[in-house]
Amino acid sequence: MKKLILSFCIAIFALGSANAQGVDFGVTGGLLNTNADINISALGFNIANLDAVNKTGFYIGVLVDIEATEKFHIQPELTYGSAGDLSFFYLPIMAKFYVTDGLHLQAGPQFNFSSNLDEIKGAIEDIEGVIGTGGNVDDVLKSTAIDLGFGAGYDINENIMVQARYAIALTDRYDGPLGGSLDIKNATFQLGLTYFFK
Repeated sequence: MKKLILSFCIAIFALGSANAQGVDFGVTGGLLNTNADINISALGFNIANLDAVNKTGFYIGVLVDIEATEKFHIQPELTYGSAGDLSFFYLPIMAKFYVTDGLHLQAGPQFNFSSNLDEIKGAIEDIEGVIGTGGNVDDVLKSTAIDLGFGAGYDINENIMVQARYAIALTDRYDGPLGGSLDIKNATFQLGLTYFFK
């Protein structure tokens, strides 16, 4: 993951400094809300759905807008987000479809790497303590996940864009003794501002 982040940073700065036509480098930041749900099931039946974490914080990062055609752009980003005791690095690769002048829709995969999941760990420890599985939570909680992101944005002018995005988890973060009986998936909502250097 660290090599992937480093490679992305190098590529972003190379593209930004190249000043190529149809490629714009920018910075972004704004509001972040992250929500982690823990689903408990047995014998194929859903027993409980716990809203383990719901925190609001911020995100900051860098991005590149690559114009493939006038209506279709690709927008890779690298952002850092923090909410409560949770912190993540996000690597979304959004396809942007311009539906009208300035207004676009976004969709694409988002890879995320957690650098702190203490609040989710606390919730799992409580559940495993009640059920009696115990164990080291650090060994059963995955630090990486894949999400599906979708949203919309609007170009206020050639330099400033506002965007909103919601991402849902495609992968489960839990890999412990409860196996398929316990699933942890998180969702994120971002509302932010982007400035492109042109």
